[in-house]
Parts: sequence; C-alpha cells; structure tokens
Amino acid sequence: MSLRKTLISGFGNELLGDDGFGVEVARRLAACKLPPHIQTIDVGIAGLHFVLELMDGFDAVIVVDAMKGGQPPGTLYVFTPCAAEGNLLSQDGIDPHVAEPAQALKLARALGLLPADVTVVGCEPASCRLGMPLSVWASAAVDRAVQTIQAMVVGERPNRAWNLPGVAPRTESLPESEDGGLIPDL
Repeated sequence: MSLRKTLISGFGNELLGDDGFGVEVARRLAACKLPPHIQTIDVGIAGLHFVLELMDGFDAVIVVDAMKGGQPPGTLYVFTPCAAEGNLLSQDGIDPHVAEPAQALKLARALGLLPADVTVVGCEPASCRLGMPLSVWASAAVDRAVQTIQAMVVGERPNRAWNLPGVAPRTESLPESEDGGLIPDL
C-alpha cells in the first residue's frame, strides 16, 4: 500500500467564535499521533501560507473551515468538491493576498499545486462574533471532525458525503465559508 502524502489545513479566525473551528481541528490533529506522511497546518486567515505549503507536493488535501450550509449549528459537512460546480482553472479574480479557502484553492489550482484529491470538512457555525469562544455546538463538532479526519487518513475515504451521526450529506447548494466566500468545487 502506497502512503499518500496528505495536508490537513485548518482555516478560520479564532477571534471570531465558531469561525475558529478549522484552526481548533488542526491543533487537535497536530497533537494526535498521526502517520509521518500526514501533515497538519493551522492556516488561520493566511490562505497564502496554505498555497506555499502545497509547494512541498501532496497527494491529497483536507480543508477544514466553518461554513454556512443551512443546517443546525454544529452540523458537519464532509464532501469532495467537483469540477462541474466551479471553474478554478480561470485566473480571473485571484487575489494574491488570499485569506479564505475558496481563494486559496483557486490560487493553488491556477499555480498547478492543488492535488486532484481534495476533501472539505466544514462545521455550521452558531455565532461568529468578535471575542466569543467556540460555541458548545462547534466544540462538539471539533471532536467529531477530528475522529472523521483520522478515519479518512487511514484509508476510509468518503465518497461524496459520509452518513455519520452529526454529519450532513452534501446538498445541491454549496456551503459558504464563514467569511462569506463559497467553498468552491474543483
């Protein structure tokens, strides 16, 4: 069995309540004993850092962030973006000062750094107010996300969505990242 070099990247702003979901998941995973071919980074709001990390060459990427999908707070979304829903091959609108996942993914794709295997793990936020900690719903979702991602990196990859307790299947509408940008399909 070949080991797939995987980058797990936690996006978000921990100063804005549940927007810190991705950052907390990345921190918890970094503290776990993961195989050496799995790397975790706390991207925070520095999407360009994510793009620069991809220069090391990865077989798979897992993006973790808060995102609005219309479900109850704490709902996990796990999905694999598809090319039909968005055109990341276009270089139109690429901001070199990327902060949010959609722009970071778009830039990585345009630069030829993005692997074909991309999975998004998101959490429906309850509140993203300045100075607030993670809500009880997002905190509980962090634990579920960590378990889900650990299972993913040991070979139990989701197809389009997982049917796990507390994990919403992917719907027709694409969830938005908490900062308002759509999580793009690749």
